[in-house]
Amino acid sequence: MRSIGERLAETRKRKGISLREAADSLKVSVNILDCFENDHFDIGLPEIFVRGFLTNYAKFLEVDPARIRSDYGAYKMGESKLAKRHRRELLGRLDLPDSGSTTEEPSERDSGVEEAAAAWAFPSGPTGTKSAESSSALDTESKVDYSIYWKLRFAAAAVVVAVFVLLVYIIWSVITKPGPDLNPRVVETPAPLSETTETQIIQPAEETILLVASGDVDVLVIEQNTDKQLYRGPLAAGDEVEIAKTGPVTIAFSEGAFLEYEKGGQRFQPKSQGLGRMTVP
Repeated sequence: MRSIGERLAETRKRKGISLREAADSLKVSVNILDCFENDHFDIGLPEIFVRGFLTNYAKFLEVDPARIRSDYGAYKMGESKLAKRHRRELLGRLDLPDSGSTTEEPSERDSGVEEAAAAWAFPSGPTGTKSAESSSALDTESKVDYSIYWKLRFAAAAVVVAVFVLLVYIIWSVITKPGPDLNPRVVETPAPLSETTETQIIQPAEETILLVASGDVDVLVIEQNTDKQLYRGPLAAGDEVEIAKTGPVTIAFSEGAFLEYEKGGQRFQPKSQGLGRMTVP
């Protein structure tokens, strides 16, 4: 049985159409159509757009789009089952460590690692021993005068105390500084605030729009203020869906020629006839 890509490629070649001509007609990338014809559908786009591109390509080549969508759904289902089976096989091949192998002698590889670590720690002497130079360096380190560390600590403490005293002096100066003389005849007592005053936050009113399909189209509706997904799925010819929204929404669609929306008793149609999106205030 021929795959989806083989049917698309054979139909295109039989009609004498190049990939470039098909891509220019559909306004998509040549790489996308080439991936479809090679049965590569993981092109880094959301699933709704992959299905939309595949449906438009089938319609352009006059191949049954419903059959293509059905075969693509079966392909995705089989791909999911294959991935699950691969994970089960991978987990089944995991070997548990043997509890009785903890007393085994170190292998040659472990010995090599230990030798490399020892060579790094003591580069001037053989593995497992200290050379005369390393012993001399340790003796020299033990004779270091640590009094300089105490001097540095004392200096740091003195700096911290000086900064603290300066901050206290600045704050005290600000607090005790006399304010400007006020003319009692000019100063007015502010009117007391009304206890009944309340801050009212105006929320956008909720309204309903109606999506009407005149053909097969995939639709995604997202509310812009909350990034909430209000609707996602396919619509067939004659389907109508009511969407309750608050504020503007973004509507993405696979075929703009088959979609309309009704708002305030008027109907509107997207400017894009193919794949695209629009904003409804």
